[in-house]
Amino acid sequence: MKLKYFVLLPLFFTFSFIFSQSDKHNPWIIELGESVDNPLTNKEISFIKSALGEEAYYRIINVKALEQNIKDILRNRVQILTKRYFPYEKFPKLSSITNSNSSQIFNKYNFNPLFYDFDFESFKSQIYRVDGTDYIINIIPKRLK
Repeated sequence: MKLKYFVLLPLFFTFSFIFSQSDKHNPWIIELGESVDNPLTNKEISFIKSALGEEAYYRIINVKALEQNIKDILRNRVQILTKRYFPYEKFPKLSSITNSNSSQIFNKYNFNPLFYDFDFESFKSQIYRVDGTDYIINIIPKRLK
């Protein structure tokens, strides 16, 4: 009888390790800032409508995950920094990114990143120089929880 228990004991330990929780990251869970819980501002609404259209705006606000993703992009993941321009630097130019509104003149306070085809799904930082200026656009990568 004791031999049976002795044989079953390693089996129970094996199952406990197999079904225990893992500390690996879930690749589907993205860390969002707390600011995504606040409602969209009028400026953000106009950014979405002008870049994506009225119909897309209503689809976005009806799907909470999409709305939070757009808020995260507009509030937390796009930075406009100032760094002195040097002609020999290697930053890619903002003009090299496809722009759905190419006639738009850069304005630091009204820059709409949704007009550009930035890779917002990337897990790597992206930096672009606004052509011939001291401004740099920094796209902050997604972070996993």
